[in-house]
Formats: sequence, structure tokens, C-alpha cells
Amino acid sequence: MTPGEHTARQSLLQSAVLAMLIIILAGALGIYVLADRDLRVAMEFTSLAAMIDRQYSGYVDHEQLIHSAREAMLDRLDRYCAYHGPQVREQLDEEFSGAYGGIGITVVRNGQGLLIMSVREGGPAAEVGLLSGDIILTADSVSLAGLPSGESTGLLRGPEGTDVIVDVFRPVTADTITKTVTRRKIPLLHIPYAGVTDDSVMYVRVLDFESGATADLSDALDSLLADTSRPARGLVLDFRGNPGGLLAEAYRTANLFLEADQLIVGTSGRSRWNDDSYRSSGHDVTGGLPIAILVDRGSASAAEIVAGALQQLDRAVLVGDTTFGKGLVQNLFGLSDGGALRLTISRYYLEGNVFLNRFDSTVHDTGSGLAPDYPLAFIERHEFPRALENSLLLQQFANEHQEEIIEAAPTFALPDSWVDRFAEFARSHGFVFESSASELADLLVDLAIAEQRSPRLLRAAEDVLARAHRRDMAQYDQYAAYVKMRLRQLAYERKFGTFRTYAEVIVPEQPDIRYAANLVKELAARRDSAP
Repeated sequence: MTPGEHTARQSLLQSAVLAMLIIILAGALGIYVLADRDLRVAMEFTSLAAMIDRQYSGYVDHEQLIHSAREAMLDRLDRYCAYHGPQVREQLDEEFSGAYGGIGITVVRNGQGLLIMSVREGGPAAEVGLLSGDIILTADSVSLAGLPSGESTGLLRGPEGTDVIVDVFRPVTADTITKTVTRRKIPLLHIPYAGVTDDSVMYVRVLDFESGATADLSDALDSLLADTSRPARGLVLDFRGNPGGLLAEAYRTANLFLEADQLIVGTSGRSRWNDDSYRSSGHDVTGGLPIAILVDRGSASAAEIVAGALQQLDRAVLVGDTTFGKGLVQNLFGLSDGGALRLTISRYYLEGNVFLNRFDSTVHDTGSGLAPDYPLAFIERHEFPRALENSLLLQQFANEHQEEIIEAAPTFALPDSWVDRFAEFARSHGFVFESSASELADLLVDLAIAEQRSPRLLRAAEDVLARAHRRDMAQYDQYAAYVKMRLRQLAYERKFGTFRTYAEVIVPEQPDIRYAANLVKELAARRDSAP
């Protein structure tokens, strides 16, 4: 056999062996795919898309097809799983960094555009003279009326150093003004206020647990504890309406108030890579001062981790209402289109193996929440205050009478006459409060008429309705203290900013803050008298 023939034969044998290996490998892969349900379903989905592409006679928008399929898949998961497009992902990345590019305002939707609820002190909007109560009509000539809130606020955000031109309607003077606002990096405001009450109890308002929250809280506590002229008797942390944030910020915050080697929070997921536990590693920065945490139905996620960890470890008591009940942990996964998937990857648990959510979080995506040690009904959750807040009439009235309100009550509560003035203002703007009791009484009268019951039953139903309406009319008297406090608070915030408003109005006048502060003092007294 010649060298050439030997080489050719060797190549033929190698090719045959390679072909056989490919056949075996393909067969094994086919068996594996058929045996694995997830891979089989994925191949079926791919085959379906390919068949539509080849066979369907009409026009196919493949991008919309994939979008619909993605939304359908996410609909089968819990409510916290979602797809975020590139623009939203950029905003999320900004928030994870602890800052965003914007003009420094908080807004709510309004029929005309965006109503400014507060203006960040020292921010770009404040520097050009925008005020709470102003309504932003357009941004760079784009009308904001009717736009979804995410889209309209997205027009105000943008890279640092860029300008946005806004047309603003000021209801107080009925003027429309045009302002050019230069966007800046706005640090997220985690702690709008930290101070000490007149009876030496520290109070700290915590809005969220996004990036940087722990550092801000630590700095605030250091500043308050450094004042040795009035030694603190305890601490009130206000987590009401706090939607949470990052898991890392939650356990770092809880770590501030614990001695070493205590379980703060653990996570349990489908993948063992998502199972972890976080234990305290330092020392209690307050030296063991009593802590009360104000919570409500809006306290969720990372806020529940901090509150729950300190409650389970007997380090703090919870005051208020049962918390939201979000015991699930999400992570953000980047996609090739620049967007991202937010997926639930695990549940968290507290000391004592306490889970807020059941195992099947897809079905039960809201857990039981944390029960307060000291239940407290927050007045702003009552029907009448909620109706007033939703009407935005308190803000409008306070803006129109800002200087009068401040002059009438520079240090104490407003006179009762202001409640009557506001009630007349609300009525003149078409505000009529109807309680759930009145709605039920209305229904009772309608049923009595429709069923043609006895005149006696109809008279009884009408009597119930009349009494319900009288109670509705008396709501201004019942909630007079709330109305006066809110008017003063709104006027102060517009005139003097957030910090002074908390110090001079909110902390001294809110009954729930006073209740929590008194509770902390009682706990301190018990500790000091213990043998």
C-alpha cells in the first residue's frame, strides 16, 4: 500500500467514526430533548414561530408576536415579574445607583398634565421658581394631558446637563409661565427628616430602601446621637408607605441596631444559588435604646425585612397596621434588546423560620404581612380624609391661602374658623362626601321602592339615609384637627420646605408620631426600672 493510499484510508476511517459519533450524539440529544419537558416545550414554541413565518398568508409583525408571547408568559407568574423596556431599564439602573437625572420634583397626574406635589430644596426646579401646586402642561412642546404617568415623567428625566422647556400653569395667580430647567443628577431622598422631639425621642422618616438608604440613615443617627446635651431616650422609625427597595440595604439597615451574629434574613429559592442567610456583624449603634417602628399597609418588601427582623429578635416593637405582605425577592436580568426581565427568584424568611409568603408564590403573591405589637388606626386611612386627599382640594386651598395660614398659625394649630372656610371652598368646587354607609342606605331606599314594600319600611329606609347624610355633613367637625394640620403642613412645605415642615408641624402635631414617642418613653422607663 502506497503512502498516499494509506493516508486516504485513514481519512476515510476518521470521517466514518466522526459521522457515527455525530449520529449517536444527535440521537442522544434527541432523546434528552424529548425527555426534558422544558426543552421540548421550547422547541415546540420555536417550531410554531417558524411555521407561522413559512405558512401564514397574511402579514406577520414578528416583534409584536414575540411581545404578546412574552406578556402571556409573564402573566402566568406572580405580579412582581415583568418585562421592562430599554428606557425603563435605564431609569431602574439610575435608581440602583442612588440617583437619577431629572429636575427634582414629585408629581401626580392631573387632567391638564402633572401636578407638582413637592419641589426638592436646592434642586433645578426650585432654582427656576417652580412651586408645589403648579401644573406642568407641556415638556419640550409635548402636551402631558392624558399621557400615562411613566411616559410623562420620562419626558422630564434625562441626562445630566440637558435642558427641558416646560409650560406651567399656576392656579393661584391663573398665570401660565415658561421655564427652561437644566437637569441634574438628583440623589434619591431616603431620609427627608431626622430630628428629636421635645421629650428627647429621636424620630427618623425613611421613604425607601433604595441604594444609599443605609448610609443616609447611619449618618442621620450619628448626628442625632452626637448631641449629648439632650441624651436620646429612644428612637421612632417611620416606615409608613415605604415600598421597600434592595435586599442588601434592608439587612445593612437592620444590622445598625443589632449585636453580632444574629439572623437578620434568609432567602430560599428554586436554585440553591439563591439560598443565603445574612447575619449581623457589628454592634448596635444606639446602645440598645428602645425602638418603635411605625408601619402600615404600604410598608412592603425591604421595609418588612427590617421591621420584621427587629421585631422577631425582640429589638423593636411595631406600631400601626399590618404590613403589606411581600416576602418575595426579585432580580433584574438584562436582555439583548436593552430591556430587562424582573423575576422572582426566592422567598425570604426571618428568625424562627417565619415566611411572609407561602411556597406557591405564583398563586399567593401577597403574604400575611407583619402584625403590629401595638395596633393603631391611622386617621388618614379613614374614608373622609382619603376623599379629601384624593380631591387635591386641600393642596389647592393651602396654596391659595399660604401666607394667611402661616400668619394665622406661626407656632400652634389653626383656629377652627379655617375648617369652615375650607368646607365652603370644597363645596364651591363640587366636593360632596358620601360615605359607604350613605351608599348602602341609598341602595336600601332604592330596593324598598323597587320591591314596593310597605310605606313603613320605606320611611324607615329613608330615615336611615337621612341620618347617614347628617353624619356625612358632620365630617368636617369630626376631622377638624386633621384638616387644620394638613392645611398648615401644606402651606409650610410650599413656603419653607420639607425639613422645617416636619420639625414644626408634622412631628409635633401628628397623633400617631406622638403615640409612638410616648410608647418609646414607656419602654425606656421599664428598662431603667428593671432590676
